[in-house]
Amino acid sequence: MKNRALITAVFLLASSAAFAASVGRTFRVEEQFPLNADGTLILENGIGDIEITGTEVDGISADVMKTVVATDEQGIEEARFLTELVVGGDASTRVLRTVMGPGPRKKQWSSSVFWRVRLPRTANVRVASTSSNHVRISNMRGNVFVKNFNGMVAVDNNSGPVTVDSVNGTIVLTAPSIEKETRLSSLNGHIVVRVRPDSDLRWVAETIGGDIRTNLPVRGVFVGPAFRGSVNAPGGQMLYTSALTGNIHLLGTGLPDTAMQSVRLIETIVIPPEQKTQVQGGIRRGVVNGSINYNTLAGDVQITEVRGGARLATDAGKVQLGSVSGNAIVTSRGGSLQLGEILGTLRASTRAGDIFVEAARRGGTIETTGGTIRLLYTGGPTRLVTGGGDIVVRQAAGPIEASTRSGDITISVDRVTTKQKIDAVTEKGNVVLNVGPQFGGDFDLTVITDNATAHTIESELSGLTISRTKEVVEGRVRLRATGRINGGGEKITLQATGGSIRIITAPSGPALLGR
Repeated sequence: MKNRALITAVFLLASSAAFAASVGRTFRVEEQFPLNADGTLILENGIGDIEITGTEVDGISADVMKTVVATDEQGIEEARFLTELVVGGDASTRVLRTVMGPGPRKKQWSSSVFWRVRLPRTANVRVASTSSNHVRISNMRGNVFVKNFNGMVAVDNNSGPVTVDSVNGTIVLTAPSIEKETRLSSLNGHIVVRVRPDSDLRWVAETIGGDIRTNLPVRGVFVGPAFRGSVNAPGGQMLYTSALTGNIHLLGTGLPDTAMQSVRLIETIVIPPEQKTQVQGGIRRGVVNGSINYNTLAGDVQITEVRGGARLATDAGKVQLGSVSGNAIVTSRGGSLQLGEILGTLRASTRAGDIFVEAARRGGTIETTGGTIRLLYTGGPTRLVTGGGDIVVRQAAGPIEASTRSGDITISVDRVTTKQKIDAVTEKGNVVLNVGPQFGGDFDLTVITDNATAHTIESELSGLTISRTKEVVEGRVRLRATGRINGGGEKITLQATGGSIRIITAPSGPALLGR
């Protein structure tokens, strides 16, 4: 049953007795209602602020202030009577509404209602607001949905799914991390999201009239006006942000806002453009709900997303694969591989062609008989082998084993990693290892060259002893450097034949993918 009034309103505040000008009064209502711990609160308010806080208490505690403004005492009473606070539903779904009564207005007046509500943090919340200074929801674990026309929406410390749809208002979300899928959309306002700097998430951002900025290490690609990328390790929850005319900011708490930059200015990694399929056959799919096992004798394989594991093979063609939520085994006997975010273990191999991988969250094995290997991120033990070509690992958060018969090897270790096993060997080329200043390990570096002047061992980390003893090896010279840096740790073995070895500490910035 619906209770047409929460409780008899208690008169709190009054203006002066001079009613010739506008008179304003505020009435306060306090009431409690049953609500299950997993129940749903629906709150609809036309004009006025809303504050909802999740707590450990049972049920709903509502503190409501109704403010009315009129030209005289009769107008005050009419506004008070026609601005109704309505209660409906039950302990499973509780409905609270501000309703303007159907009676005709005899006086000139206006009213607003400020709802301050406390409820179980595990409950679900649905809010509809027409006009306010702010709608604030904090400390919730259940689903949060806000439909807002005018005014700021602030969501603080919510760990459940969050959806905010605003027409004219800025959206501010602050949370330690994005733990559930989050969707924020504002037509004519800005969007600001603050999370811990080490948060792992996938991010989609789109704005027509504004800019997309961040001070976090993000990598991704523009697809039309929309940016799709990852922050830190891939595979985190999805964050969707959309603003038609406003700016979108993704910021790390504790990091200076002045350090943020537009994602449009981040360094671009260019992937070769797609070529038309030359061989009949193959497969082209969008989203695959579940796992897929596909093998073709001739043709290209193009799949946008696999929501499961993937086992793909072609005897003559290339493979273009987007995200995979499980393990992935991808092979080609004669074509390039372009792979997106692989959330499980990756095994990728081709007999002829380059391999590009956006992310291998759990690591794996990447092999090509002849071609370049480029890996933007790996979060587990990874083995990379090419018969002839460069190897580039942009962000390694797991052990690396890399070898090439002819080409340079560049490995950038995740900046928060201080100890990690690295093994890199090139039979003809240079090795560059980029680590943080606090990175430690037991280093064993070897250069084999016929030009000891041109090919050297250099390190920006102190503690490395370079041996100048020269040993003739098949007419060439061997230079060796060993040492325990920053207290030691895992074994770091680097070997370059016909090239140099460099250990640097230059920050490795994020990268966008230019397709």
